[in-house]
Amino acid sequence: MEYGRGLAAFLIIKNVSSGTDRYDGSNAIVLAPGLCSGTLVPSTGRITIASKKSKSDGIQFADIAGPFSQKLASLDIAAVVMIGKSNSQNPITVVFSEVGTHIEKNMNLKEAVVSDTINEIRKEFGLEAAIIGIGPTGEHLLPLSSLFSTYPEGKVPEYHCTRGGMGDIFGSKGIKALVVKSKGHFNAEVLDKEGISKNAKKLGKIIVSHPICGGALPGYGSITLMKMLKQGRKIDLSKQSNISKNIKKYSKLCNINKTCSPICVIGCLNRHLKEGDNMYSSPAESEVYAALKEAFNIDDKAFASTINKEAFELGLDSVELVFSIALYYKAIDKNAKKEEIIGALDEIKKLSVIGRLIGSKTQGIYSFYSDKTNLKPFVTKPSVNEEGKFSVLIKSKPEYLKHISDLDYLYAMMTILGNFGICLFSAFALIENEDILYILSEVFFCKTGIKTEPSKIIKYSLNCMEREITFETNSKLDSVQKTIPEFVKVLYRYFDRSIK
Repeated sequence: MEYGRGLAAFLIIKNVSSGTDRYDGSNAIVLAPGLCSGTLVPSTGRITIASKKSKSDGIQFADIAGPFSQKLASLDIAAVVMIGKSNSQNPITVVFSEVGTHIEKNMNLKEAVVSDTINEIRKEFGLEAAIIGIGPTGEHLLPLSSLFSTYPEGKVPEYHCTRGGMGDIFGSKGIKALVVKSKGHFNAEVLDKEGISKNAKKLGKIIVSHPICGGALPGYGSITLMKMLKQGRKIDLSKQSNISKNIKKYSKLCNINKTCSPICVIGCLNRHLKEGDNMYSSPAESEVYAALKEAFNIDDKAFASTINKEAFELGLDSVELVFSIALYYKAIDKNAKKEEIIGALDEIKKLSVIGRLIGSKTQGIYSFYSDKTNLKPFVTKPSVNEEGKFSVLIKSKPEYLKHISDLDYLYAMMTILGNFGICLFSAFALIENEDILYILSEVFFCKTGIKTEPSKIIKYSLNCMEREITFETNSKLDSVQKTIPEFVKVLYRYFDRSIK
């Protein structure tokens, strides 16, 4: 049985030839909610979106948070495959509901920024509509363009833009947005509701009992991840004030989101408020703040918030944007400050030649200035390239899996989370828990009615990885790489053998 991320990859391999290019009409976009999305299993608001990355590359994945996955799964949709291109001058929206699936054309959405797109769609389909889509940069096929996903309706923040791009693939097909018009989050078919509820509680307890998932992330927000990138498992938050108590008074003034989807037991949104601070921030804002410090030596949280919001409105990967702007100014030998960063964003808005160049990501900028070899170290590389820098140590795993290397076990467990639709942030709690595979095998049985063994859960994830590598090989890659989520760079540090 195929499910989750594994199902998404299976459907790409089945429907797309290895020689297909990124913008070909024959390329597919596949949506696959996690196996447990739409159920009461906690922190399962994740959907995998997959497509062929390029003619010589394999599969590109986006792991997206939000209620879209829960609502789509509640319609008992295991996956969606979209092939072809729209011939309409107006962007299209694909609408999923209890009565079926249909395509709409709305001229008001053409080149609309993300917030206007959300408002227009919810005006037609209601506040409960969950949306995944693109901004104007995706319509113009900028490689830096991303996918946005709405959070639970009527709250702040309203949406986020995911890392890793793919907005241009949607734009190449004329797709502006995908909409699920449904009020239900937890209506997916479950064969043993009592059994899945029992195991869901076990899973939730494991997650919230962990010091990172149940303490640092809900207490301090995504600043936890920023510090972990520097300190790994030795993360020290003793000097970081726990501000979760301050949120209560602000939440009275503004209806805030603390979770990206209902029944997430971690809750890392809006956890950055300090005394007298009225910013409502998300993980992306912390990453942009860190990127600005690294690339420009700018230490200004309000400015980071502004850049993140402006980038999101255009449908951009805000973190990659910062590094792309930095590389562009390095290429033209200019010392950029806040004014130049704002100016670069304006160029992207205008779709000028400079704006399109910056929007081509660091890889595109370096290709344009390839004679300046000093720029090459600043080109963003896949996080999996960092694996050689670390010696991963998994302190506890089942005895029957001792033959699997700790690094492969880490990758396999991340794939399992994608298959089940579980938030990657839960990895800190789940990867070293020896009971987790047994619990997931019980959850699998309660959901599907199919008996399975814990060893088969991990065997399926390993098979998924092998299948993806084979497809990349068939796409004639010069160097085959595992398609592991960007989040792995945090886990490398957390599970590094050198950290006692």
